[in-house]
Amino acid sequence: MKTIAFVCVGNSFKSIICERFGKELTNDFIILSAGTNPAEKVNEEVAKIMERKGLSMKNYKPHSLDQLPNNIDYLVKMGCGIECPFVIAKETIDFNMDKYPSKTFEEKEIIVNLLEEKVRTLIENISK
Repeated sequence: MKTIAFVCVGNSFKSIICERFGKELTNDFIILSAGTNPAEKVNEEVAKIMERKGLSMKNYKPHSLDQLPNNIDYLVKMGCGIECPFVIAKETIDFNMDKYPSKTFEEKEIIVNLLEEKVRTLIENISK
């Protein structure tokens, strides 16, 4: 089974919700997420946004890059200027999310909706 790993800095917002959406959308891939400098917990506002969508973040927690497996098929970066020198993947994709502000609840909600669509499109494209 192929692996998709979503990565960012804190693994408390963008990458971890991509993992959640991916797991909701397909069982055809192993889906993980991690951060270069993982936070202690999932962003509380983001967890509320996901709850509104009917998706609990209750059992999700940030992970570090060293917790990712060695054989990753698709490494998906959120942007954020991160480098993953120790993560080897067959293909690297950048969602370029650093251009979107994320200070307010409303801005975070826009990002969640954008990422939901990006994850859906990614899975559709690599499932062909």
